[in-house]
Amino acid sequence: MSACVEAPGYTRRSGAGLPWRHGSAFVLIAVLHLAALAALLHARRQSAPKPVPRTMMVSFIAAAPAPVEAPAPKPPAPTRPKAKLAPKMVATPRPSPTPMSTPPITPPVAAPQLQMPPAPAPAASPPVTTPPDFVAAYLDNPGPKYPAASIRLREEGVVMLLVQVSADGRAEQVTVDRSSGHARLDEAAVEVVRKRWRFVPAKQGDRAVPAWVRIPMSFALHQH
Repeated sequence: MSACVEAPGYTRRSGAGLPWRHGSAFVLIAVLHLAALAALLHARRQSAPKPVPRTMMVSFIAAAPAPVEAPAPKPPAPTRPKAKLAPKMVATPRPSPTPMSTPPITPPVAAPQLQMPPAPAPAASPPVTTPPDFVAAYLDNPGPKYPAASIRLREEGVVMLLVQVSADGRAEQVTVDRSSGHARLDEAAVEVVRKRWRFVPAKQGDRAVPAWVRIPMSFALHQH
């Protein structure tokens, strides 16, 4: 840049145009900066390496050949067994039969006869035994006397007596085989049979024998 020297008389005029010059300088500087920036960007674009296109390698693989099946082995031919030779039979001489001696024949001896004992006579059957009888009409055995206390207390029941009858038809022993549940009734039954009853004795065949008999004795209030 060249400097301009003005005469002193023009100083005042020159001072009035200084602001415009300063503004132009600023504009020029800005334009230069923009141009430099644009040139720099353009240079970078030009210098940047272009992208190299990628190439794809495609290779085709041939399919594996199918396995070849080997032929199946042939079965071995059957071998025929060798025929065995039968052993030769050697004939052996048969022994000559020797004559058998016959023993002397003896006549049979008769066996002695056994004498069987006579059969025993059948045993006689035992005579039939009949039990004692106490219900015959001609015996006229009375009933027991109903105790007054039992009537008042309304005691009832059946007494089972076990009686031994002698050969002459009397009660030798009288016991209570099953109680009526009331002692007074049991005692009344025992007393009347022991003192006042008569029996037809048991018979073994035609002979009278002693025997036991059971007698039921009933006590009921509706009978009195």
